[in-house]
Amino acid sequence: MADKAGAATLECPLCDCEVPINGDEKPGEQVFCPYCEAPLKIKKDKADKFYLQEDF
Repeated sequence: MADKAGAATLECPLCDCEVPINGDEKPGEQVFCPYCEAPLKIKKDKADKFYLQEDF
């Protein structure tokens, strides 16, 4: 989830682009992909890993 500069990123499920995350977001919040501009919802799986899901 963190890149070389220490900034967190998650992968867009639609275009596979890296979506920058501030780190203070919570599950259920909406973010937008910087490439395809799709609305995405932050989710957390059972292993406490964050991922993005399209939010249409």
